[in-house]
Amino acid sequence: MKLKTCLLIGALTSAPFVSAEGLSWFDRNSPLTQTHKHLLNGDLKAMLASLVEVWQLEDNVTLKPHLNELLLQSLEVDCGKSLDSKTLPEWLNGVVVKRTEIQSPGRDAFRATVEVQTSLEIADISLMRWVDKSISSDNTLEIVRENNQSGIATYSKRYNINNKLAMGLYRLDIVTNDNASWSSWLILDDPKPNMTVRWASKDHWQVEQHTLLNPNCPLPKLNATLYDYVDETYNQVWSGNYESDYPTSLPNDNYTPGRYVLAVSMIHRRWQGKIIIEQAQIISKTYDVSVEE
Repeated sequence: MKLKTCLLIGALTSAPFVSAEGLSWFDRNSPLTQTHKHLLNGDLKAMLASLVEVWQLEDNVTLKPHLNELLLQSLEVDCGKSLDSKTLPEWLNGVVVKRTEIQSPGRDAFRATVEVQTSLEIADISLMRWVDKSISSDNTLEIVRENNQSGIATYSKRYNINNKLAMGLYRLDIVTNDNASWSSWLILDDPKPNMTVRWASKDHWQVEQHTLLNPNCPLPKLNATLYDYVDETYNQVWSGNYESDYPTSLPNDNYTPGRYVLAVSMIHRRWQGKIIIEQAQIISKTYDVSVEE
């Protein structure tokens, strides 16, 4: 009951109550009205369907923040797991959509990645913004992991993009070499990261918490990785993953003197049904180890 009350308050405080015609949204039977009603009634699958319809019909810049707030409020129930009941086919074991912002000295880079775990060979993975807008022509499809024992392989479609992947409606399509296919609508929010990382000094970083964590979502994951650059190839020297008690520096291990690249990331995760959606912030810089160190 407490959770439903919170959703009610959130939806009402962000709702455009009265239109230019003098009608409140309660008096209308539009997709936006249905989105509100389904959210208030706790029917998240119907809420997502109505929200998809709103994104398809509306091209109103002022409405987009409101749609974003409705999606964020729905995540307070179970972090998006109940938004979609659509199951994955037998040949598809998992789908992860990643948005990554890479911050390095003097340059920011952005990337969108779709990773799928599958037992079949993949011909193509496509993530398109409604209506039929390509994210980027700079993209690569590759196999990143193979498991000969289980027969499961991980395919990755990576898009290099010029800016953050905008919130809104997207279409995800996966096609195998033997023409089996699976597709889904995907709504990406405008994320408000609970936690971020920044450099505090030459070899220390700082974790900053901006908002309360959603208790129904996994804790943000911090990853720190040290790379050596040899023969124009980055080789991982050390890596650590943490979901609590986040460190702020590398462990006191002895590294061979030289120049390395240190990357620290903060990853937030949610769901849209069976689809995992990740938002990652990565900070990176050169890291010099001298003989004295």
